Amino acid sequence: MKAKNTSSGGNAQSFFTTHPRVCGVLLAGTKGSRLYPMTSADMPKHLLPVAGFPSILRLIQSLGNFPELVIAVNHQDNLTLDTLVKEACTLKEKTEDLWTLEYKETKQKITLLKLSEDCFGSADALRQVEAKNIVHPKTRVVVIPGDLVILKRDLNLDAIVRPSNDSACTTLLVDVGEVDEHGVPLKESAKAKKGGLGREEEDIEYIGLSYPKVKTSSLSPPVLPRIVLKESKLDVEADEDMTGSTAKLDLPKPRVHKGKLVIRTEWSDAHVYSLAPWVRELLVERKSISSIQSGLLPLLVSRQFRGKKATFGSSLPDENDENKDKQNSEAFSEEPYSVSALVLESKTVMRINNIPAYIYACKETVANGSELPMPADSRWNGKFLSLVLKESTLGAKVNMKSSIVGTKCQLGSKCRLNNVIIMDNVVIGENCSLQSTILGSGVVLGNNCSLNDCQVGPGMNLPAGTKEKGESFMVGDNIGVDDML
Repeated sequence: MKAKNTSSGGNAQSFFTTHPRVCGVLLAGTKGSRLYPMTSADMPKHLLPVAGFPSILRLIQSLGNFPELVIAVNHQDNLTLDTLVKEACTLKEKTEDLWTLEYKETKQKITLLKLSEDCFGSADALRQVEAKNIVHPKTRVVVIPGDLVILKRDLNLDAIVRPSNDSACTTLLVDVGEVDEHGVPLKESAKAKKGGLGREEEDIEYIGLSYPKVKTSSLSPPVLPRIVLKESKLDVEADEDMTGSTAKLDLPKPRVHKGKLVIRTEWSDAHVYSLAPWVRELLVERKSISSIQSGLLPLLVSRQFRGKKATFGSSLPDENDENKDKQNSEAFSEEPYSVSALVLESKTVMRINNIPAYIYACKETVANGSELPMPADSRWNGKFLSLVLKESTLGAKVNMKSSIVGTKCQLGSKCRLNNVIIMDNVVIGENCSLQSTILGSGVVLGNNCSLNDCQVGPGMNLPAGTKEKGESFMVGDNIGVDDML
């Protein structure tokens, strides 16, 4: 296995070209219940390791050109600060719920904010950031999920940071459509069978983009398509009357009178939103909106041709409020605006918001190990897409493919690993077969075990001869000989 001595410091890659009037806000306030048992209050999803680095650190490495980042974490999160200081940051200043850090590699300012207990969504989180006056009111904010993984080095995402002047919100979409050898689109279940990543029904949307008819020169920045439709597949295809009728999309004519309309379900929302300053003001005023994805975005899409004043509606700032500057507020403008989308190809960015996505992101990160940062003293095998971190030992005739072994692990002889993630301090006996499985930190696995599509929580001890498929284990589960009969 080829050794790759790379570190986070010397190989941090930046994927955005920014200017001072932009700030990245990383929302990392949820622990990730869909990743159980690998996540908990002690291990939120943004700290899960992705090819040796905590996910949030890989994300920060990719955002090095942002002049400033804000990271919003759960009120119970006591690990993120320690992780950042230990791995890559210097603590500069702290208050009760705010910490100011400096990313050592780029001298980038990072503000860590603990959200209050009454935060119930992404819009609530952004309002709490606004309440702290961390970001200048005229700054464009790029909201980024803390579980985002960037898989490619040379992505041009400038359109997200510097969209057209009339863009209220620019959204990042990823084309996740796949076809078979005959060019026929694959269903989500078929993607997983072919080694890809299938989405759950609740994550699929009908998205309609209106592409401009005007031609631009090669020297002009690209004109992004407008989002004119964005609805959940489950809502569109709900057959409430049990008549078996064909799903219908309700699309008002004013939204499609210009440009070429394309509607697809293969575009996946990466939950990256570039918000204009007046949209930040809108969120502060419209406190009923709790989610950017399901609340703010549909509002902006539906009102973009009616103007900003119609978007604020009854939530317009009080004209008699001395604290509000009507002359400088865009809330009173009746000019239309746009809600645009930047569409990327597959395997460029993705979220690790469930178990299959986490395994897939780790595999693809290792596959791009020649251009993405890898931990120092790790052994990377580009042929078999495997990574073994420092101080880990492998017995004779260990077969690894698309797998990661954490630090200070011990693997017995004749083990077979395919699509497996092994975290730190794991001990595996001899002749074990693991397929599409995750082993948490400190797991002990006896000899002759066979696990397929399993998740074993931290500190779990599975006896020799354990054979399971599609199971999750957590400390406290009583696993013995009788369970294997």
